[in-house]
Amino acid sequence: MQPKKFLLQLLKIVVSLGLIIFLLIKISPGKLVPHLASLNPLFIAVSLVVFFVSSLLGAVQWYILIRTGGIELSFPRALKLYFVGLFFNNFLPANVGGDAVKIYDVVRVGNDPYQVFAITLLDRIIGITGLCLLAIAASVSLIPIGATENLVVFMLIFIGCIAPVLALILNRRLSRGVRKLFGMIKLWGLGERFNAIFEHLGSFRHLRTLLLRLLLLALVVQFLRVATHIFVGRALGIEVTSWNFVHFYVFIPLLGLIMVLPISINGLGVREGTGILLFTRIGFSEERALLMEFLTYVVMVVVSLIGGIIFLGRHLRRGPE
Repeated sequence: MQPKKFLLQLLKIVVSLGLIIFLLIKISPGKLVPHLASLNPLFIAVSLVVFFVSSLLGAVQWYILIRTGGIELSFPRALKLYFVGLFFNNFLPANVGGDAVKIYDVVRVGNDPYQVFAITLLDRIIGITGLCLLAIAASVSLIPIGATENLVVFMLIFIGCIAPVLALILNRRLSRGVRKLFGMIKLWGLGERFNAIFEHLGSFRHLRTLLLRLLLLALVVQFLRVATHIFVGRALGIEVTSWNFVHFYVFIPLLGLIMVLPISINGLGVREGTGILLFTRIGFSEERALLMEFLTYVVMVVVSLIGGIIFLGRHLRRGPE
């Protein structure tokens, strides 16, 4: 590993450990034990099923894009690659490491790397757009109540995440300008690479009906992933009213956007700390807010172990699947 990459990884480990130590000092571990002891296994089981279903639908979304892009890939294989990517998402920085693994797996059998990268990027964009749309809808429904501090700021964050994407899709002149601007970068041939990626993305521009259907699918996927947090909360004895139910669909998307930032080891510490800051606003105890986010992460890791088993089995066989 290069010295710069090593130092960056070390810094992320320090950030994660520092945050976890800070949270454990702030919240005595003794306060967490009773909540863990009274954990409802039925709701944990439901959360596992809900996240698994969301992952299956996420695989369908990626598979449709792959096939539409002209890449020959069977659904069973796409499903396996998706779960392998999901596994690595939980152990590589910024929650996007699994995308790189998926891209590598598809490219290594002879597909255009820029095409696969563009399609996987589009899949990620559709997912984030769906998540932000859910959050905007939830935020709007809370406006009449006016009980959530910084709600307008949250809405601006969500709008700011999807507005540039929608502008690039709907405005061809802007899209050409951005493509031309990136194409001017000569360093390491980045301009040509960006052009290749934009060209592949542009091939989806006329497929607006398909993109709309995939966005609707993404809304379902993201709804279920937020619901995973809700069921873990129920397992901890958190009462989910209609009021705090809606808040989940504001706060969890915020956490999701923060998780994209490579500032810690897969969000460890950042997730729990931010969860405390957000959910204590609506009456959750610090202990339950921390445990809810940590246990939700555990649920996601458990489901993603399917991908780990697939990856391990593939390498043990030392041959193509």
